[in-house]
Formats: sequence, C-alpha cells, structure tokens
Amino acid sequence: MKSLVTLGLSSLLAILSVGAASAQADLGKALLEKLTARVAKLESACASDIKKYCKTVTPGEGRMIYCMEAHEDKISPKCAFELGEAATGVQTAADALKDAVIACKAEINGVCGKILPGQGRIAACLLSNKSTASAGCVDAIQKIESMAAQ
Repeated sequence: MKSLVTLGLSSLLAILSVGAASAQADLGKALLEKLTARVAKLESACASDIKKYCKTVTPGEGRMIYCMEAHEDKISPKCAFELGEAATGVQTAADALKDAVIACKAEINGVCGKILPGQGRIAACLLSNKSTASAGCVDAIQKIESMAAQ
C-alpha cells in the first residue's frame, strides 16, 4: 500500500533527503522519519477504503488523493481523520521549509551561493553558518529543528 506516498508527500520527502553534513543529516533524517511514520499510519487507516474505492487508480501525480477526495463522503471516519492529520502535518512542514527559504534568501545567495543545490547541501551550508545568519533565518531554521525534535 505504498500508493499513499503519492498524496503529495513524495516531493516533500525528496526535499528532506539526507546530505553530507552531520547536523543536516540528523535534521533531515528526523523529519523524514516523522513523515514516513505518518504515511504508514495513513496507509494502515485507509487500506480498506483504497481497495474499495480506488483499486483501479494508478498511483502517482496525485491521482490517489483525487480518488479519495471524490469518495470523501464514503471513506471511513478513521481514514478521513488520518487523511486530514497527514495533510496538516505535511502542510506545516512545507510551510516551515518555504518560510526558511524566504527568511534565508540572503544567506542562500551569499555565503551558500556557490554551493551546488541538491542532496541537502544548501541546508547543510545554512546549518553550518547559522552563527552568522540573520535573526529571521536563525528563527526559521530553529522552527524546522524543533519540528524534527517533536
């Protein structure tokens, strides 16, 4: 039942892929574990609903979520609850990451400007240069760190 990863979580999971720096790796790993656990809980809660209403849907590109939404009046309360919880959790993480990119724009373009994007390298650069970052950037990074620690 890995199809629920296609609910939009896979792109967020890719953003959090582990990079080279230890602190970034720990942060990315913690967030990735939390999201993976959320997906597993969602898959468990919705397995029978997916089999019942969406078994002919090819997973990917949000098709499964559209199917579940099309049958939202029929899915079990447990599935509906977990779907809402997962969506809220993913949205919170995505918002925090977006806020960090906005707050750390000067640092990303400046001190981390020559870092090749991908595999968490820019996040590792931000974490290793946190002591010289702006207050807004530090706050955004700390928000992500606290989410990972929860």
